[in-house]
Amino acid sequence: MAPNPATFDRVFKFIICGAKGVGKKTLLQSFCTEGDEEGTIWTELNVDDEKVLIEATVSKRWEEGMEKLFDAVALVFSTTDQISYEHTLEIQNEIQRVAEKMPIVFIENKVDIVEESQMDKTLVEGEMKKLHKRLYRVSALKEFNVMHPFAYLIEKLTRRKKDENANERKQSSSVNSSTVNSTVISTVNSSTLTPPASTEAWVEPVATAPHSTSTRKDKCSLM
Repeated sequence: MAPNPATFDRVFKFIICGAKGVGKKTLLQSFCTEGDEEGTIWTELNVDDEKVLIEATVSKRWEEGMEKLFDAVALVFSTTDQISYEHTLEIQNEIQRVAEKMPIVFIENKVDIVEESQMDKTLVEGEMKKLHKRLYRVSALKEFNVMHPFAYLIEKLTRRKKDENANERKQSSSVNSSTVNSTVISTVNSSTLTPPASTEAWVEPVATAPHSTSTRKDKCSLM
């Protein structure tokens, strides 16, 4: 049975999009998750002393209205399938038209069989720079680098929430400036607007090869 969202400090919903056969489900199963018969998969994390629930589901395509249902998107393609990469670019364009600020990450899966790769590394990285998007190369089958893209999305979402809270406090301070001590205003402007530490400190160390022997249990906590 799925956990009760009300018992968590934060709840984030991810959609994992990509063509058939790119390893979307295997990727999620490597993300130390549980699931139900309806296709929703989840994991519970501790992030910055907060209980966080991540709910995720997979889809072959982006559907109208998904921007209202999900907080972030992982676009998955296979290193062995050029067409699957082009499919993620199409989805990215669809998302940008309706949800420009939606956090997105690209995931190149199956790097454990890099000898079968159809990708031009230089062209792919150039496209990512042009789109201003992150690309992570992983092997869901070998559980290699799987946490990194999800940790990045979590960082984007938590940072955005903190920035929103900081802006609200800043506006409140401005409205009540005649009665608020200037020292308090200074504290709001400086400390609350400081971005959180990079999630690179939260994820598992990067293995040197896809045959890493790190266990799933080792990767379940972002603390």
